[in-house]
Amino acid sequence: MTTKNNISELLPEVEFPKKMSTAWCAAAFEELATAVDWIELGTDQMTPLQRQVWERYKKQTAQFAEDMLLAEGDRNAIMRRLGFNSRKS
Repeated sequence: MTTKNNISELLPEVEFPKKMSTAWCAAAFEELATAVDWIELGTDQMTPLQRQVWERYKKQTAQFAEDMLLAEGDRNAIMRRLGFNSRKS
């Protein structure tokens, strides 16, 4: 499995947001990308365990970004992925 180091490979780019929530997510993803890029500059100073935690954080952040966009565009798909019951109680 290849490790993605460039944040543009991790966070989705939203070119043409159709909803306000998508535009909000796009702005947040840009801020996250800036923060991740800044932290990446110092990874050579991290301990091996810190680097593992850092890589885990990046993967979780990327999954969060995908989930947010999926939740807006395909309610059933995100509910299946997260294991939520789609029936209304």
